[in-house]
Amino acid sequence: MSGRKAFKGMAPQGYRIRMMEPGEAEALQRIDAAAGRLLVEAGHIASADPVPLDRFVPFLLRHEIFVAEEKGGGPVGFAAAADLASIAGAGGEDGEGAGCYWLSELSVDPAHGRRGVGSALLAAVERRAGWFFHRAVGLSTARGVAFNELFYAKRGFLSVSPDDLTPALHQRFMAELPEGVSPDRRCVMIRWL
Repeated sequence: MSGRKAFKGMAPQGYRIRMMEPGEAEALQRIDAAAGRLLVEAGHIASADPVPLDRFVPFLLRHEIFVAEEKGGGPVGFAAAADLASIAGAGGEDGEGAGCYWLSELSVDPAHGRRGVGSALLAAVERRAGWFFHRAVGLSTARGVAFNELFYAKRGFLSVSPDDLTPALHQRFMAELPEGVSPDRRCVMIRWL
């Protein structure tokens, strides 16, 4: 099944979900920066400067990239996910974290927000996780922010107490902690499949 047909019918009207195609890194970088500005406005992070391409492209290459595009247009959102054990710094050397499909990022251009694009991307990630028999989808996110923790909670994700994090989950949580943000302002969430 091609990357354009794998998630047919999952997106809201006027959009479609597919896998990333060559040459899209700069468009996804712009979406990442635009979505990051919402976290600045929410007071969660201090800056949403674009991640330089020489760091952003390797990030993309370590993940499977799901893209939401406007029909007849370009990308408007994306999700980056990979098996937790395969992501550097996740304890993957001994297989810890295997079975958890980790959502490292879900970003939607604010101009296309509140239309179901983020929910469709999340559903595509969950479907892909199921195809490969992952037991759960995990992520770290901003605590108490409506379009972060509350968004995922409405979709069946549960917060994991910091005391209950496995070493792989704790390591990934710390690796994704934005600069200058206290760990108590973020949380790990899991949805069992």
